[in-house]
Amino acid sequence: MNPRVAITVAATDGRPKPVRKPLFFLGLFTVESWREFKRHGGQVMGFNEKKSKTVARLQPGDRILCYLSKVSAFVGVMEVAGPSYLDHTPIWSDGVFPVRLPVRIVTELPLVLAVPIHSLKGQLSFLPLTMTTTGWTIYVRSSPRPWTAPDGEAVAKALAARLPLAQDSASEINRVEATQSKPRKRIKLPLTARVGRLIQRTELMVSAEPAGSLGSYDNVLSGNKVTGYSVNVPIAETCLPTAMCMKTCYFAVGAPSWSNSLRHQRKVHASMQSDPVAFAERVAMEYDSLGLTFIRWNGGGDLFEESVTTVNYLAKMRPDLVIWVVTRIPKWAALIEQAPNVFVHFSLDKHSLSRRESFLEHKPRTANYFFSYQCDAGEVPPLENLKNVAVLFFDNYRPTTDLAQYPADVVCPLNTVSDITGVCERCRRCFNGAAVDS
Repeated sequence: MNPRVAITVAATDGRPKPVRKPLFFLGLFTVESWREFKRHGGQVMGFNEKKSKTVARLQPGDRILCYLSKVSAFVGVMEVAGPSYLDHTPIWSDGVFPVRLPVRIVTELPLVLAVPIHSLKGQLSFLPLTMTTTGWTIYVRSSPRPWTAPDGEAVAKALAARLPLAQDSASEINRVEATQSKPRKRIKLPLTARVGRLIQRTELMVSAEPAGSLGSYDNVLSGNKVTGYSVNVPIAETCLPTAMCMKTCYFAVGAPSWSNSLRHQRKVHASMQSDPVAFAERVAMEYDSLGLTFIRWNGGGDLFEESVTTVNYLAKMRPDLVIWVVTRIPKWAALIEQAPNVFVHFSLDKHSLSRRESFLEHKPRTANYFFSYQCDAGEVPPLENLKNVAVLFFDNYRPTTDLAQYPADVVCPLNTVSDITGVCERCRRCFNGAAVDS
């Protein structure tokens, strides 16, 4: 007997009558197509015409598992509400998808809480705990794809388990003030300065092409062999460089300064300005998809109004997501709110020691902050400059003096190793509370 068919007794003649149990199917979305689906009422799914026969097999009561491609996460469960039909009315920006299916959302999570498929290892028949290959991806490549009842129920259970966390989402979004920042006056720096040359290149790009926003299949985070994954924004749009930054900024040369990198930074900046909450959702889903244990905020660039909003929202909604915020701007740094998973790393150098006092005068909202000191080229930092400093960096991580004169726990291990790959992941002082407590 088909395990998906239940046997009941008909009330009229007493003979057993088979009743079809609801079936589970996978429904594919991108982040943007899910948002479009919701903006249009969340009651109609669309498919290509070649899927018409497959879609016609779905019956009222069947369940659709809403899966977000690219970020590999489940965001909800829907119920089929009626038979499929043809309709060419535009709904989605990336296609017509005229085979329409009436649906009703049964369970939904905010995107920031979407359930990563990798968190279901050992709970799905095709994703055992020992799985090391990508063979499982065949189960999430097409839509609508039949799934077994046990697999569908495992997803539904995982989504339901996160519903209590979602209760704060609506009120938190309402609290977010996603106001548009006033256009900043771009800094004019001499072309002899490293940062000055980068700003000029950025200005030429800005005048030639609009920034645009991140697309559905764009990565939000950028990888770095030293600090791991980070949110990067343009120096020209966000930084207040010190005299030392102008000459030695590592982010103004090499790969981060290439045209494609600048374009990506501008898209990240524009997307965050446009919708801080939506950007926070993208960060959370990519964090989960990559299996990260922390992210650095401002691998390049610095804080601005909407980025502060994004960090505060993300920290509230995802207390499991560790955020290491690196900044040099007192006003914005002081607005980062207290959260056990957010660490504000305020960077100083010999030209910007007064910014420490400025930051404190702004009365920071968090106690999870610490100061670092970045040495200029050839500088031997005097001990008086290192008061209240938790982390010390030498230029290019090459010490210019005997490190024994400085507290061992203050000297960043990047200054002491020959291979700097993965050092931040191993050390973790800047984002596990150790630097704050020192």
